[in-house]
Amino acid sequence: MKYALIDVGGGMRDAFGAGVVDYLLDNNIEIDCLIGVSAGASNLSNYISKQRGRVLRYYNKYPQRKKYMSLRELIFHGSYLNMKYIYEELSFPGKEDPFDIEAYTASDKKFTIVATNALTGEPVYFPKESLRPYYMEPIEASGTIPVLCKPSFVEGIPYYDGGISDPIPWRKAIEQGAERIIVIITKRKDDFRSPDKDKLAVRILSRSYPKAAETLSRRAETYNRELKELIEMEKEGKALIIAPDDTCGVTTTKHRKEDVDRMYEKGYQTASLIKTFIM
Repeated sequence: MKYALIDVGGGMRDAFGAGVVDYLLDNNIEIDCLIGVSAGASNLSNYISKQRGRVLRYYNKYPQRKKYMSLRELIFHGSYLNMKYIYEELSFPGKEDPFDIEAYTASDKKFTIVATNALTGEPVYFPKESLRPYYMEPIEASGTIPVLCKPSFVEGIPYYDGGISDPIPWRKAIEQGAERIIVIITKRKDDFRSPDKDKLAVRILSRSYPKAAETLSRRAETYNRELKELIEMEKEGKALIIAPDDTCGVTTTKHRKEDVDRMYEKGYQTASLIKTFIM
C-alpha cells in the first residue's frame, strides 16, 4: 500500500512538523510520497536529506536574529521574513547550516512543493528535481507570505505561499497514487479558518496581484472544505491527521523559543500515531 505524507505548513507553528520529521528519522520510518506546503516544504526536504535536528534550528535558533525575521526587515527590505537569508545565506553549501543537497538529490523519494502563481492565482506543483545546488527558489516561493513578504521569483515568475491556493493538497497525493494519506496540520483539526483573517491582506494584495488576491479571498473556504473532506477520510481509515491539541501561543510569525520548543515536542510525541497507521 502506498502512503503519502503532507505537511501543510503554518509559519512558526510548523515547529510541530519539525518534531514529526525528527520522529520519523529517529524511528527509520520511510514514506516515499511527500508533499510540502509553505514551511512544510522546508520540513520535508530535510526529511529527505535526513538532517535530523536541522529544521528545529530554523524555528528556535535563527528566528531570534533580526536578519531572519523582523519589522526592521519589512521596513527596509520589504519582507518580514528574509527568504534569501534563510534559504541562501544560511543554507547554501559552505554556509552556517547548509542543506545537504547531495543527500536530497540521491534520494528516490517523490517530493512535490506547492506554491501559488501570483499572476494567475493558481497552484503550481514543483517536482523534487526543481531543487539543485545553489538553487532553492521553489521552496522560497512556497513559503512567501503575501503582504508580509515580497513575492519570490522562480524563472521570472512571481510566487506566493502555496497555502493560498491549495492549503491541504490531499487530492494531489491521490493523483500521485497514494492509497492512504498522513497530513500534518499545525492547528487543532477542529479549528476551521475564518475568512475575516484574510480581508485586509486581500485588499492590499489586490493592488499588485489581483488574481492572487482573489484566490486569497477564497482561502478559508478552500481550507475548510479540504479539512472537512480529510476528516471524513480519517473516519474511513484512509487518512491520518497529525495535529496539536494546542498551538502553545505560537502563530505564523510569533516565536518565543520556549513556545516553539513545546510545539516541536508535541509534534514529536504525536507522530507516534504514524507508526500504528502504517503497520
